[in-house]
Amino acid sequence: MKQSLTISYLARRITPTRVPRYIAFCSLLVILVVSLYPFSGWRFTGEPIWAFYAYPLPYYFTFFDNTVNVLAYLPLGFSLAISLRHLRYGSVSAALIGLGLSATVEFIQQFLPGRVASNLDILSNAFGAVLGVLLAQILGNRYWQNRWLAARHAWCAPGPAVEWGVTWLVLWFMTQLDPSQPFLGVVVESPGLPQPFESPMQNAKLFLRLLEGGGMMLHFLGVALFVSVLVRHTWQSLKAIRFTLLTALLLKLGFAGLLLKPAQFFAWININIVVGGLLGTLALALLWRLNRRFRALVGALALIATLVIGWFWPLTPQLSATLPLFRWHYGHLLHFNGLSAVISDLWPYGAIALLLWLAARAPREESW
Repeated sequence: MKQSLTISYLARRITPTRVPRYIAFCSLLVILVVSLYPFSGWRFTGEPIWAFYAYPLPYYFTFFDNTVNVLAYLPLGFSLAISLRHLRYGSVSAALIGLGLSATVEFIQQFLPGRVASNLDILSNAFGAVLGVLLAQILGNRYWQNRWLAARHAWCAPGPAVEWGVTWLVLWFMTQLDPSQPFLGVVVESPGLPQPFESPMQNAKLFLRLLEGGGMMLHFLGVALFVSVLVRHTWQSLKAIRFTLLTALLLKLGFAGLLLKPAQFFAWININIVVGGLLGTLALALLWRLNRRFRALVGALALIATLVIGWFWPLTPQLSATLPLFRWHYGHLLHFNGLSAVISDLWPYGAIALLLWLAARAPREESW
């Protein structure tokens, strides 16, 4: 009873959370990427554009696809229901938004090669949104709200920018889901045929190793410092960083076991990545106690440097070269890797913008 009263009292003293709105935005981003990737090859087949809505069920069915369709829209329905709960028909509106989004995306998919517009997908997506709404009804009560608000107050720095940062950090985990890419890697040497390139160093192999290891070190440092500026107190930084990196590592291991052939289980790690991680750890040991604004600035510079390394990387990724590593269907693999690749391209820019904002406006801990 005493703990419950403490949580309720604490929750009343702090501002309402904006995380559900941010989750809704990120869910929308993920859905659009997964549904419309690779965003090219648009064509009109000449078929009636409204015909698929009236196809008999099930016109096109695979258990895997429909399970993914349900799960993809569940966070959207959940976050929209929480965000719109102040409205009289907020839950109904959240479910209808999910249905409308699915119907729109499926309509657009018929103009993409390799995509199949399916009315069954619309129903699966809508079902996922409804499940999210129902979950919001269960977890949206005052008890769970107070638990979340108390945890946010205990661990997160104040302000909506930090809440956006936490949501953006969750999105970062998707960049680590492709097990053919090195852990925290920025660039990767393709296992396919050697590609000719002009190296600024006499030892071209060393040049590639320096870029790969340096990219991992900077990515490690940038993400770690990103996490460190989100927590409420500096002494909490190492715990939050360890939790973040361990979670990412477990995701990498899990998806490697799920997607890669057994002989390729450790395709996501090499000596360059290990050395880069060690150097990143040493750099973090020197920086994590520094002023919050300085950490934000250094983190932004580290992520900017990863972008520069990506621009200077002379090799071109080849899906055909990495395909033999996997035991998944090509279409599923293309969409899955596409999601990871697009989020990997977008995430540093959002993180850099937030870090620069916090570097300019981060309040002092003494004022909290």
